[in-house]
Amino acid sequence: MTGWIIFGSILLVLILLFTRHVTITAVYDKNPEITVKYLFITLFRLPKKPKRKKKRKRKKEKELKAEPIKENSGGENNKGESEAAEGETDTKEETTSETDALPKDNKTAAKGTKPKPAFSLTDISLEMIKDFVESASPPIKRLFKKIKVRDLYIDYVVGSDDAAKTAIKYGSLCAVVYSVLKWLTLYFDVKAKEVNIEADFKAEKDDIFVYTKVKMRISTALGCVLWLAVRVLKTYLKYSRNLKPQRA
Repeated sequence: MTGWIIFGSILLVLILLFTRHVTITAVYDKNPEITVKYLFITLFRLPKKPKRKKKRKRKKEKELKAEPIKENSGGENNKGESEAAEGETDTKEETTSETDALPKDNKTAAKGTKPKPAFSLTDISLEMIKDFVESASPPIKRLFKKIKVRDLYIDYVVGSDDAAKTAIKYGSLCAVVYSVLKWLTLYFDVKAKEVNIEADFKAEKDDIFVYTKVKMRISTALGCVLWLAVRVLKTYLKYSRNLKPQRA
């Protein structure tokens, strides 16, 4: 009974771990900030916080700098090292002379021949590439669709030294931003909180603020990766049987 309880508790913990999200928080306000978290653990952060050195490490560094460098006065050690180096060169010369004395067939056997590939790149056809793309597209599409973009907030104030430039920039920026958002909704699960683009004819520079969170479950990512590996392997085995190996 206790074994089943331990097994059930381990299984429950694994389910809870694999069903949690990996969250990427991105902020752009003059300087980009990216934080990757899983549960309460910070996996990656940009920019990184500077680490403070401990007092003990600083004391050790000061002591090492203060100590004078001792000169090596052992002449016998240097002689031993030179003799060992000469012995190694002699052995190398003997081995090279032995390999040169062997015939060509024995030389290739001594050096070791690299195995030739089963098939060359010339055997790859457009049909094969098409099958690989078709086999990989369903899991990749599902993976992208399961990526959640949440709390997307864009505040962009357009400004420049000329009013005409500001108007042109504002029009082109609106077209680019809204078209990119529409394209993202086709492949990802995007929910924008607020998108605000304004033109300030008195401002000399642009003022940008972007905030978003990107979430992805570990179980979903692993499932899509395994699905992709199985489909690609099936396609590879299908064509590897038909391909003939090259003759030596």
